[in-house]
Order: sequence, then structure tokens, then C-alpha cells
Amino acid sequence: MSGLHYYHLSEDGIDLVCKGNSYGEDASDDLELLLTVETNAKQVMLNYQFSRKDNPLGKITFIGVLDTLDVASMTYRLLIDEGELQLSFGQQAIPAHMSYIIDSAKQVLADPKTARLNLHIIDMDSAKGYAVIQFHPGNGIWICDLD
Repeated sequence: MSGLHYYHLSEDGIDLVCKGNSYGEDASDDLELLLTVETNAKQVMLNYQFSRKDNPLGKITFIGVLDTLDVASMTYRLLIDEGELQLSFGQQAIPAHMSYIIDSAKQVLADPKTARLNLHIIDMDSAKGYAVIQFHPGNGIWICDLD
């Protein structure tokens, strides 16, 4: 049996809402995650929010442009040139497994150069309203609603 998926990728971008969880060594370190990707023409905004039991702990926002769309690999190449990091309770309240993400975000935001970020579409079904994505650099896989 074979199947055919219909992919609709646009050079103007993609809007996504992704929810997930991050698990630490201790259950008290578990976090809820929300990632939104919003595009408007070539502009892109990524909002990465993390909370514990509905209490916001922080938010990372990246703003940039859609550089190219590589249709062959189904990858949006993003250029991030500004952003903001907000921590609600200070970094000491953040579990160790999230510290790496926060430290990486701080480095990107402190660097005056434009950062490159690839958003790879692993799978997408616009009829069912979902996409499976992965960012590079990074290794997390997100299942997202198409907005």
C-alpha cells in the first residue's frame, strides 16, 4: 500500500502552534512548553514559553527573516537578528535541563552577528492541520498545529 501526502510549503512562511513537555530527572523539574512560529511575508517571530504547573517561568523570543525555502529538504532557513529573554523567577528556578537552552539563547542574543536557524518540516498534512518539525541546531522534535 502506498500513500501520498500533500505538502503546501510557501516561501512566505508557515504559522505553527506547538505544545510539549520537558522532563527532568525529578518530577518537580518537568515543564510545559509552548512554541509559536509566526510569519508575515518574510518576517518571522519565534516565541518559546516554558512554565511549571501553569506558572510561567520564562519566555524566549527570536525575530528575524525567512532567508530561503529549500523545497528538496523541506527546510526553511531563518536568519535571526534580534530577540529577548525573559525569566519570571530567575535562572535558579529553572531546571538544569533547561539551563542549556537558556544559555544557548543568551549566546545567540548577545552575538551581534545574525544567527542561522533551520526549521525542517519532517512531515505535514495541511488537510489534518498538523506539522512535525525539527530545528537545527537542536534535536527536539515538535508536533504542531498549523495556524
